[in-house]
Amino acid sequence: MPGRTRAGNQLDTQDSVNAIYSIFDQVQNTSANHQKNIVALHRLFVNLSQLRGRNSAGDTILIGERKFEQAMFDIILRVLQFKKGAAGDRVAKFFGGFMKCINEKSGQDPIDPDDFDGFDVAYTPAARFTERLLKNVLLKGLGAKEKTVRFRIIQLCSELVFNLGEIDTDIYYQLRDALLNRIKDKEWNIRMQAGIGLCKFYGIDEPEDLRENNLEPLSEVLFESLACDNQGEVRRAILVNLPLNKTTIPLILERTRDVEEKTRKLTYTVLETNVTTMDDENSQVIGFAHPKVLSIEQREMIIRNGLGDRDATVRAAAVKLIEKWVETADMTSKDQENGDEPQGLIGLLKLFDLCTDKLVADAIIRLFESDPRHVDDITFGDNYWSTLTPETAFLVRICVDYYKGQIEQIERNDAVIAKAEARLEAILPVVTSFAFRLQEHFNALVEGLRYHGQVASTLDDEARVLQEDDLADKKFMVIEMLKIAISLDYGDEIGRRKMDSLIRDMLTHDFLPEDLVPPCMEVMTQLSTSERDLIRVVAIEVVQSLRDPGDNEDEDAEQDVDPDASFESEAPVSTPTRQKNAMPKPREEMSEAERAHADKIDKRCLCICQSMLERVNGTLENNSSLDGIVKELIYPAVQRKDNESRIQGFRCLGLISLISKNIANMALPFFIKQMKIDQNPEDLRVIILQVVFDILMKYGQAMMVEPYSSAAWVGHFTELLEREETSEEFRAVLCMGLAKLALPAVLVDATIMKLLLIDFFSPQNIKNQKLKQCLSFFFQAYCASSLGNQEMISSLFSPVFCELCDMNSKLDDGEEMASMGQIAGIILDWTHPKKLYNYNVDNPDPAHQNSCLHIDIARDIIKELLNSDSKLFKERKKVVCQLLSKLHLPEVLDEDKAHFVNLLLDKVPSCRPLGDAVSKNAFSKFQVTFNNKYEKQLEGLSAEEYLSLEKHQAEAQFLNDIIPLDDLSMTTRRGRKRRSGSVTSSAAEEEPSTSKNTRGRKAKAKRARLSTSDNESDEDSDRSDHETEHGSPPASRHSSVAPTRTMPKRQATRRAPVDPITISSDSEQDTTPRNQRPLPTLNTKREDQDDSNSEHVSQATGHSDSEEEDEVSGLLVDE
Repeated sequence: MPGRTRAGNQLDTQDSVNAIYSIFDQVQNTSANHQKNIVALHRLFVNLSQLRGRNSAGDTILIGERKFEQAMFDIILRVLQFKKGAAGDRVAKFFGGFMKCINEKSGQDPIDPDDFDGFDVAYTPAARFTERLLKNVLLKGLGAKEKTVRFRIIQLCSELVFNLGEIDTDIYYQLRDALLNRIKDKEWNIRMQAGIGLCKFYGIDEPEDLRENNLEPLSEVLFESLACDNQGEVRRAILVNLPLNKTTIPLILERTRDVEEKTRKLTYTVLETNVTTMDDENSQVIGFAHPKVLSIEQREMIIRNGLGDRDATVRAAAVKLIEKWVETADMTSKDQENGDEPQGLIGLLKLFDLCTDKLVADAIIRLFESDPRHVDDITFGDNYWSTLTPETAFLVRICVDYYKGQIEQIERNDAVIAKAEARLEAILPVVTSFAFRLQEHFNALVEGLRYHGQVASTLDDEARVLQEDDLADKKFMVIEMLKIAISLDYGDEIGRRKMDSLIRDMLTHDFLPEDLVPPCMEVMTQLSTSERDLIRVVAIEVVQSLRDPGDNEDEDAEQDVDPDASFESEAPVSTPTRQKNAMPKPREEMSEAERAHADKIDKRCLCICQSMLERVNGTLENNSSLDGIVKELIYPAVQRKDNESRIQGFRCLGLISLISKNIANMALPFFIKQMKIDQNPEDLRVIILQVVFDILMKYGQAMMVEPYSSAAWVGHFTELLEREETSEEFRAVLCMGLAKLALPAVLVDATIMKLLLIDFFSPQNIKNQKLKQCLSFFFQAYCASSLGNQEMISSLFSPVFCELCDMNSKLDDGEEMASMGQIAGIILDWTHPKKLYNYNVDNPDPAHQNSCLHIDIARDIIKELLNSDSKLFKERKKVVCQLLSKLHLPEVLDEDKAHFVNLLLDKVPSCRPLGDAVSKNAFSKFQVTFNNKYEKQLEGLSAEEYLSLEKHQAEAQFLNDIIPLDDLSMTTRRGRKRRSGSVTSSAAEEEPSTSKNTRGRKAKAKRARLSTSDNESDEDSDRSDHETEHGSPPASRHSSVAPTRTMPKRQATRRAPVDPITISSDSEQDTTPRNQRPLPTLNTKREDQDDSNSEHVSQATGHSDSEEEDEVSGLLVDE
């Protein structure tokens, strides 16, 4: 029986289908007509969904819905063929808008009675269309092999997910699994759309359902993609669509340190939009990015990363976020009575720890620079000053700093300067009035400290914390007022005297906190007429009044120096001190209370002296008032057993050394000795190390004279670098100091550079971020400074790379290290001539353009490949072979160097063939490139002619000593039958430890003779050059060497008298003249070949260390 349609449904279905096609033809061209076409398509959908029929069994047939589905499915299949472009994107966007419309209006559209189930729940046409679309089209296409199809399908899915109504649970899990698979797709645009879709599902899953179905939580996948996806578009898509809550906000804040500027800027934009949200009543409430919701650490992280970003657009986005915080920080500001206070700024400052002065101050100043109205509208009247709080005191100090910066700006603008001076005059009060207010707040602090000391033991934890917070606020206000006092106008003599008297009283007060000493000293510097006057006031009046209160006796008489104090004997001049009858009681005669009080006073005096010395630029000889402090206070402090007093004493002694070269010369032996004592606390050793580097930076080469020459300093620092038990802080300070000395060429040595390179890449320092950041900047700046610096680093490439390879092969479980390919690439990038600061791209210097540093690196790499005892295994050889193609080949190359490198290249396939295809192909490619580029340089001489020249005998010796692997193994087997009396065999017998991987004495001696390591080649070359210099002709084989020979000539057949050869170690000296020294080989442990004179100096310095320590022990008191 044919189906029948319901009465009243007379719509022509074919016209409706044609209308659907017409609508999609329009929407693919422009998005301006999308809203109109969405309404029209929805009307067609509703009308067709009402067109139904019944079959013979009486079941409903959805005739109109099937027609609509067929048309839509056909259109979607056509869209899948669209490659990435605007037309397909517009259709996908229109599809998403249509799905949103039918799902939102599904409750308003007419519903047939047959659509209701037994629970009176309607199964709407929109729900049926959505489920059939997912089952029949989208879910099936997510696994397509064609990436264009996958992209369009996932794009439609993500649009559908954001406008999805209710769907069946099974379909949801199928869609969820499909999106999880696509977020790991190799195409980034597919991963991006999958991430957008999964963000909609975030937070829907119940933990019990996930455990029952054994499903992976969406949060882990999304967080991993947000942090680790290598495509910025994927990270940004997830960042925008991921809901903000207490769980996601830490992950989002991490994107403030993203590698791409766009992502970092977008992070601050997302945070700004989520500062406030709308509740159900359509009223504004605080969001998850509001400062009151964030923790103090998170707020400081946002400001620190945003304002410290190197990109200006990111900094601007961070300032906009701060402005939003100011607007919403205090929503109850209208209820405040004090109208002078800017409630937005004060409310924001209350949410920060103001002790992080620099961070918050920088944020407020950037806010003022962005919108000056925030600072221009603030009034600082008497009511403001009389009701100071920590926040208001901080704000007025920041306003003063802001206007002072406007006056001192580089680009002078008279109008801006005049306005800033007027505002500054209106803000700052009269000096006398300000001094009385400062005295009032200091008295309140003293009373609080005294009361806290009396009742602290009787308070419970909560009350004690409240009282400590109150004391911290009072101390903070005094500090801020002292910083404001620096900017006051002291033209008023009465006010200046009042402030001067107040600061002196504060410095000598028993309850003065140590944090107040530096700002007090800064104010005292402003009040003093000169630097000499400042030293006189502090050294004579303040310090003496603390150590001898009430002592008005004449202190001009001299006193004999105590001969038991070794450090005091080093004082350069005699010091006026008190008379003998006025001497304080010796420490041995003091009681415990008196000794504790004396130590407290000495620590206060040391703190004051340190703060003063940090502001002194003159010399000690021009300020005789410092002599008494040095002798009576600083020298005894460094001899104390109390660690805190010793640290302060060493700091002060280091500051004194910076203004007195004589004291620096006398103190350096003591510093070196204390720096190497492992029993000293780590923080003390760090302070001493910093002092040593400051002295060397101050005086430079003047400090590097006998007995502490440059070679001696190299020995001291090398010893410290080679210690493995040092802490991260000590090693970071050591590397930082050596980097500071190397940049201005105060102390540059190949051994130190090698150790610094190894420390930079070492797995032991992988978590020492301070060290890695310092050395990363140093090596880039050092290599970019000059071609000579690049030559230094390039000469260390081979030994450093081999040692790091050995270190990489011994990694323990859990240790991390950069790959050898990355390490080699970094060093090549540093030594590239285009990385020089003075490299001119348009008109390059011929010396830069024709730099042969990478050619030298290639030579060293090939030598290491030819070395039979090389540490480079198969994988490492693959790395260096692939590295050859990345080398910079200059346009002009010396013919001798080109010939030698070419001969080395020819030796590798015949003597040390590479074991894998990748290495062979890379090596062959480089060899062809090299021969083609330097064809003219290689035409002049043949290999025999080149090696027959006297100046190339070292190269000839090296090439002759390379034995093919086949011949090496054959000769080794023969060597087990009879021993040879060759020179190399004799050397091997004397030094059997140099031949590794041997079995038995005979095999060991024979193997050493035939393998002839590179070290032995150098020693033979050195001896041949030495004989030539004294008139003896070189060996005949030097002049008749063929570049390719099958077997070496046996030295055992030579009956010439033989001198035994000792294989040199690191400590042995090379006496070969400089002009006849052979080229260095790759496995030689010495990286830099100094001339014989510098080596003799190094030896002499090494023998004199013990004598110097004995001399120092006579001057200083040992611990």
